[in-house]
Amino acid sequence: MNRRLAIIAGFIVLAMGIPVWAVGPTVSDVTACQRTDGSKVVDIYYDLADPDTASLYVGLLISTDGGASYSVTPQTFEAGSDIGWGVRPGVRRHIAWKAGADLPNAQESSYKAQVMADDRPGGAYPGETIQIPAGSFLMGNSGVTNGGAHPCSVQLSAYWIGKYEVTRGEYRKFIEAGGYSRPAFWSSEGWKWKEAEKRTQPDNWAAQQNWGSGTFTQTDNHPVVGVTYYEAEAFCNWAGGHLPTEAQWEKAARWTGSHPNIYPWGDVWDKEKCNNSRDSLCPGRQTAPVGSYPAGASPYGCCDMAGNVWEWCKDWHSWEPYKQTPPGGWVDPQGPATGSYRVLRGGSWYSDKSNYARCDYRLYCFFLSPDSSWNDGGFRIVRFSR
Repeated sequence: MNRRLAIIAGFIVLAMGIPVWAVGPTVSDVTACQRTDGSKVVDIYYDLADPDTASLYVGLLISTDGGASYSVTPQTFEAGSDIGWGVRPGVRRHIAWKAGADLPNAQESSYKAQVMADDRPGGAYPGETIQIPAGSFLMGNSGVTNGGAHPCSVQLSAYWIGKYEVTRGEYRKFIEAGGYSRPAFWSSEGWKWKEAEKRTQPDNWAAQQNWGSGTFTQTDNHPVVGVTYYEAEAFCNWAGGHLPTEAQWEKAARWTGSHPNIYPWGDVWDKEKCNNSRDSLCPGRQTAPVGSYPAGASPYGCCDMAGNVWEWCKDWHSWEPYKQTPPGGWVDPQGPATGSYRVLRGGSWYSDKSNYARCDYRLYCFFLSPDSSWNDGGFRIVRFSR
């Protein structure tokens, strides 16, 4: 039955067995219900109030272990949902969460959801984004042992992705907005890690760096590096977006509309079209300012999707992703609900093999836990609106 549920001891029990926990002084009268049309869409209503701020941030986190931790960030909502940055105070704000898409086994009682609200100094993502239209594309390759996923057709909703990797200047805005002192932007696991590490900024944050080939200066236009998955995720929450899924990243990197390029610019390797260990534009062990290789842009115009820095994706690693197509095909896949290691894409300045720069290459190994960071690791953002 489609039921409207009241808050009991801070929790709301959905018809599908998923509790929702509303936190923060600006959220009240939260109610939720699952639709009865078989769509597995959960309608969440809440009142939002703030006497000083006209535009607020609303977030949603999911627990897959009965509430012990909230480590899954939902990414699939119906258009017009009051989620993310830019939500105005008012009554009966509405989130239509496509729970069945994000968590295919959402009927399980171990899943819980947490609704958060916060005011947002700094506003929306300050960088340039590119719209990737809705539609299907061919993902993966036949050389699965070469780091790629099984080839398959994937249907994605429209989204906006950063034209460039997130820069140091953009990340500084997150720091200055109190990003490291505001738990609303962090997953519960990420916040615990940050507090235990007493983390206040990424590794390799100083402008002057020497990574083995001489000192160079990181400007505000260089990609931020030394960020863990937790920090990248928190920045995206602050900026009103999320990390790209592997499917979102790969479509933006290679799809021409009819053909999946091997590299962002085409099917033939060219070391001068991205920052790698062998190009001549940026020799040595260092990052380049974002957009330094315009000839290496993807068909959609996204820059540096090969080389410069490896980029965190939202997905947990799976050894054989997309091997078995679900009924109805792959639609907005989110990757496994749990795991031990996250996936990175795109290669970096350190890469000395063209294979790493392939659009389908998936970097995964034992040191890719969410609390790991490197001087050649960064990220870019995805949003569902500009």
